[in-house]
Amino acid sequence: MERQQIYDIIVDNLPVGFSIVDKDGIIVDFNSTAERVTGYSKKEIFGKSHLEILHGTNDKEACPLFKHALERREQSVATETIIRRKSGEIIVLSVTTSPLFDNDGNLIGGIELFRDITELKRLERERKNILSMFAHDMKNPVITAEGFISRLLSGKAGLLSETQKNYLDLVKEELDGLQGLITDFLEFSRFEATECKPVLGPFNIEASMRKHIEIAKVEAEKKNIKIFFEGYEGIPVANADAMLIGRVITNLLDNAIKYTNPGGAVTISLIDGDGDVIVRLKDTGIGISEDHLPYIFDAFYRGKRDLKGSGLGLSIAKTIVEAHGGRIWVESIPGKGSTFSFTLPKNR
Repeated sequence: MERQQIYDIIVDNLPVGFSIVDKDGIIVDFNSTAERVTGYSKKEIFGKSHLEILHGTNDKEACPLFKHALERREQSVATETIIRRKSGEIIVLSVTTSPLFDNDGNLIGGIELFRDITELKRLERERKNILSMFAHDMKNPVITAEGFISRLLSGKAGLLSETQKNYLDLVKEELDGLQGLITDFLEFSRFEATECKPVLGPFNIEASMRKHIEIAKVEAEKKNIKIFFEGYEGIPVANADAMLIGRVITNLLDNAIKYTNPGGAVTISLIDGDGDVIVRLKDTGIGISEDHLPYIFDAFYRGKRDLKGSGLGLSIAKTIVEAHGGRIWVESIPGKGSTFSFTLPKNR
């Protein structure tokens, strides 16, 4: 079998659209999957400008193939773009591109692999809308119910028996938990609807940590849990959004106290890393089993130890940290405790 025949068989049987353009963006190859995705036959599209026929524009920035492969001579992976099919329908593609060079290193064109993700994007939008709508619609009734229960407990509607007070306290406690879940849902839907874009500035991580530790001590003392803070001299100022990082610290501290048995300890450390400040929270809690560790930062994931939470707290923390250019990870030994760490870039 000749080399060209092998090439044709492979290309025509690819499960994704395949296209090659020359250095001017003129289409020189197009497989059968690309025909199905775009609605154009090979004969209709050969020798035509990729930019004009598929994107309907001369703006090279609108096309990943031009923007990355031909202009910048770099690869791009899973970049989203829109094209217009022959029928006029607008669809969303996930595109991977790469420049093509001859043996002397001269650019001769670009190659593109793509798949239609229009339906996936529609489902994603619907999921986000349902989540946001659910959270908003639930919040007001919960706040109203809590308000009336607080009035009953205060005696404004008449005297209550001890049993009635106990029942109302239980109801209020459950409503408080529900309100916490709704708050997580609202925050998560906000991060999904728009990119998490921190407002960066000089951030005194030591002062912020001490403040959050004082707040956390209220719950820690109820369980006789000691909180230790290990800083170091000359802690550099980080470059971060104080409000968002405060959310991360609160989440990790609350979890550490929640899953540490009475009489245990939580130790917070600040470490001077290479270009980063490393924040480490170590507890002596119940730990996380090895089979749960790979999924602990996934949205809505709840391990066996957390049956009441929303499963969003750690996912939100990960989104915030990564939006700062940092990373977050966990190490754990079941029965002995967990250590959550994250990094923040130093303010240069």
